[in-house]
Amino acid sequence: MKLPCSDRNARLQQHLEKAVSENRISHAYIFEGPSNIDKLAFAKGLVKGVLCPDGRGENCGKCEICSKVDHNNHEDVFLTEKDGRSVKDAAVTLIQEKLNVKPLGETNVVIIKDCDTMTDRAQNRLLKTLEEPPGQSLLILLSENMENLTQTILSRCVKFRIEGDELPADSERAEKIVGMCMNREPFYRICKELKSCLRDREKAEILLDSMELSCRNLMNDRNKLMHMYSFDDIYNFIHAIEDARLQIRRGMSTSYSLKKLVLMGTNKQINGGII
Repeated sequence: MKLPCSDRNARLQQHLEKAVSENRISHAYIFEGPSNIDKLAFAKGLVKGVLCPDGRGENCGKCEICSKVDHNNHEDVFLTEKDGRSVKDAAVTLIQEKLNVKPLGETNVVIIKDCDTMTDRAQNRLLKTLEEPPGQSLLILLSENMENLTQTILSRCVKFRIEGDELPADSERAEKIVGMCMNREPFYRICKELKSCLRDREKAEILLDSMELSCRNLMNDRNKLMHMYSFDDIYNFIHAIEDARLQIRRGMSTSYSLKKLVLMGTNKQINGGII
């Protein structure tokens, strides 16, 4: 299967190749990864592997089916994404209608971008489809933070993390900021490091991705973790980063969200005068 993935995802690619070739594909997957990873291209690689007539488990990338998947005009493949700040209930209704129509080929496919922005109502509606998927169907959910999904949805999907070969942009500064927060350095010093992001939502999200990766690398390096920070501090800070990202996407001030993250990371109480 020709998937646009990094060397760090080689085992995932092999797993999916084997599942397709042995006809053991699940009806629902969640692919989680940072914003700088092209998760849609990865999902399309899997879809082509399933639909391509050039042998189960492979996609030729040249036939009409592969071309249609690449250009978003395959009759059996439905792509949806957030409308404004979230994937809404109406979008899931369209998904259900699509899956209830007999495919021209063998399988109906739905790809949901930004699935972690689904409203509660949309998640509840999607759950019914995941519990009883109609006919031969494949649902692929693309997420930056699957923890925003309900446990009932998570339990009905096969979950994978997609990584990139390169560290996200601002990795050195992100690692520095994480260290400053963990070391309880003064609020104003940390804010100086955040200055270029306080008014720029896109830069802020890239920095948050880098900070989260830095934290997860710390959790994997147990020797370093034991000597520098507690596991609970890092774990709680990861959740604070994810909360900040979610707040920004919901329209909260970027400056407020980042400063609130710093205060939470340094275990200080939020003071309305400071923010």
